[in-house]
Amino acid sequence: MTNNPISKPKRIMVVDDDATIVETLAYNLKRHGFEAVSFSRGMEALSGLDDADACLIVLDWMLPDVTGPEVVKLIRERGCELPVLMLTGRSSPNDIAHGLSAGADDYLAKPFSTIEFMARIQALLRRAKKDQGASENKITIGDLMLDESARRVTFKGQPVDLSPKEFSLLKALMKNADKTMSTDVLLNKVWGSDYQGDVKTVAVHMRWLRQKLENDPKNPTLLETVHRSGYRLNSQPSTAQPTARHESKATESEHGSGHETGSSHGIGHGQSH
Repeated sequence: MTNNPISKPKRIMVVDDDATIVETLAYNLKRHGFEAVSFSRGMEALSGLDDADACLIVLDWMLPDVTGPEVVKLIRERGCELPVLMLTGRSSPNDIAHGLSAGADDYLAKPFSTIEFMARIQALLRRAKKDQGASENKITIGDLMLDESARRVTFKGQPVDLSPKEFSLLKALMKNADKTMSTDVLLNKVWGSDYQGDVKTVAVHMRWLRQKLENDPKNPTLLETVHRSGYRLNSQPSTAQPTARHESKATESEHGSGHETGSSHGIGHGQSH
């Protein structure tokens, strides 16, 4: 009998120079199944950001070296989109606006209860998960965007009206951008493994897609026919137009059979941070 592996707890980065606050937060995070990684200085936190492998950052406003808003601004400049909860004794509207405009996702004024702290953490993580799920349902290749949930396609900002099979075919090609997909693979993905109809349906649907997405459907650069192999959606379409002879040769071999390469006590009371 094999034991199930123990899942690794999610890690939360706590950046605060008050050892008592860090200890209290780490204790409560552990009680709720998280692991805390702490830093007392802002620049140290930035240096350890990648290695921390955190899912959320708890960041104090006042640090010995730089301010919390400066830290979160640098975090965002590095392309890090982790949720950031700012902790501070400042509570004026201008201070709150400053912290949020720097890139923080939420704001918690001291003193605060551990119940509220954990509620904010859980809310931020739920929001991040929802946002991640929404982004994963959207595929963007250059000017082309496909939203699986809404079953909507836009090209250069304009909606494109596609049939269900055209939508599924385009989705398969976009999920495998820059990879050559054979007719057999596309038939299996879009029409199903039990499809008994004419294999030429792939070529027909490709022609319809080109009429809606290509500047010159007879000389496609986005939805390319790969000679004796299948089709490929190019993430960076060539600006050079292929000759009509090249296209006709490629069309003759559109049925290639290649494979897809593809607690409630207060925390921070009396602090002025």
